[in-house]
Amino acid sequence: MATTLVRRLAKTAWFIMLFWVGTRLIYPESFISLETSRSFALWAEGSVSQENFDDLWVLAWVVCSFAFAVAGYLASMWAIRKMRR
Repeated sequence: MATTLVRRLAKTAWFIMLFWVGTRLIYPESFISLETSRSFALWAEGSVSQENFDDLWVLAWVVCSFAFAVAGYLASMWAIRKMRR
């Protein structure tokens, strides 16, 4: 029972660490233009201001970091399973 809990906590910590690494590696301003952000702000809020101008960048940052963490987690778990066999 204790080993199961330790494994689950280790896997959760691994996923959180991968997400954190993703937030440090991914910079959405490098692939999202200002015009795209302006169009998104107009679509989402109906106006463009500094408060809603960065919404697309933050959304892209979180989604890409989450996708990085999921892909890294699945790849590492696959590699661990392959090594155990």
